[in-house]
Amino acid sequence: MTTSGRRPSGFVSLLLLLLGVLLFWLTVPNLGDAARTATADGPLGTFTATRLVCAGHAGHTTCEWLGTFRSTDGTVDLGSVKLYGSDRDAFEAGRTAPAVDVGNPGRVYDPAGSYTWIVTVGLAVLSYALLITVARRHLGPPPRAAGVLPAAS
Repeated sequence: MTTSGRRPSGFVSLLLLLLGVLLFWLTVPNLGDAARTATADGPLGTFTATRLVCAGHAGHTTCEWLGTFRSTDGTVDLGSVKLYGSDRDAFEAGRTAPAVDVGNPGRVYDPAGSYTWIVTVGLAVLSYALLITVARRHLGPPPRAAGVLPAAS
């Protein structure tokens, strides 16, 4: 493989570094929540639907049911939480469903777990890849010019 012998662009490296640090800052603190969400690790209980909350953006409307959560053992009692993944037709007011509180404020999840962790883990891996790319570009040995052989020892 031949290389041009040019130094990496400082501007591009700065952008990659900033993006990597930003993604790292946003994702790494949430990896614990992502793991608990994937495995439904938390107190099991009952979600009781009270009302449907919808948000519209860019021609698309997303709805989730708002309600209360009470753990089976009675130690956790939450008001005004959304059941993740509950769409418009999933409930009617007063209906209950099993749920798990994984510690994510304002949300409870289906006991089967959730796939929301995939985005968090994917962005964490991307941040790691960006930071490694910048480190290799600037901390590794400089590229050799094409056609130059290393000195014999």
